[in-house]
Amino acid sequence: MVYIEPLSPRVELYDKDKSQVSVKVTIPGFSSFSLSDATVTPNGKLIVAGCAHADIGGKIHCFIGIAAHDGRVSPMVDTDRFAPMNISTCDDSTVWALGWLRAPPDFDRESDEPYNTLRLYRLGDGKIVDSIFPRQSFPPHSALFVGPPEVTMQCRDTKLGIYLGGTDEWIEYSPANRQPIHWKLPKQTHHFPQYDSKGEMLHFPVHVTFITGLAMLDSGDVYASFVHQARDGSARATTGLFRLEKSGCEAKWVPVSGSNGTYGDQGRFKELTGTDGKNLVYSRHGEYHWLFSPPPR
Repeated sequence: MVYIEPLSPRVELYDKDKSQVSVKVTIPGFSSFSLSDATVTPNGKLIVAGCAHADIGGKIHCFIGIAAHDGRVSPMVDTDRFAPMNISTCDDSTVWALGWLRAPPDFDRESDEPYNTLRLYRLGDGKIVDSIFPRQSFPPHSALFVGPPEVTMQCRDTKLGIYLGGTDEWIEYSPANRQPIHWKLPKQTHHFPQYDSKGEMLHFPVHVTFITGLAMLDSGDVYASFVHQARDGSARATTGLFRLEKSGCEAKWVPVSGSNGTYGDQGRFKELTGTDGKNLVYSRHGEYHWLFSPPPR
């Protein structure tokens, strides 16, 4: 389990509820920077991603790199203006990055120029070895680059799975066939602003369903947890675990028997927090530890 400390460039690694490593990331020449995501390679190396302001000149550099236990990042890939927001790795030598291109001169907004949003970097020399998903193929107001679980990217074997809350899609991609497969999901409510076809911001409905966690297993099966709320207080919130059932170009979330119940009830399922590849990792209300179990059918 990987936890990024939001107030400092620190990453906490956990294994079976125990803190294994606490890494304070340091990059010489960059005292001011933030981490956007972190992941672990199959052999246990920590990969971090983010953007930083140079101490001299203040120029922004975005990066992906392997962080040692003492926090030093090496090797480090300078992704220049490309800000990697979500990362995942299938091996120990390359890393996938989903992100956006910063526009000069202040680099605080997205560039209008064409670019691909998903890139595969080789850690050894920083080369881009694959690049897909043109930015113009997504709606201009879609929130592609928020954090998990609204955008979740996981690699299993050689297959990359991506959940995009901004477009309510599940996407799978393998470099071997270079043809991404898209499944449209039932529309959900998300915590980021949503817009209609004219670019007008939509109001939140009274009854909402938010995703709280998502995991793809080694088998390729996908599970997610959702919480259902009545924002006017007319009913108590509920939560549950769901399995993704794919059919054609669409997919649906099928509830897992026994997992659905009232939010907050002692001992009830709370949310999906991850996977070790074969088992689901989840939490229950009132219990301050993680639970591991084989995926239910």
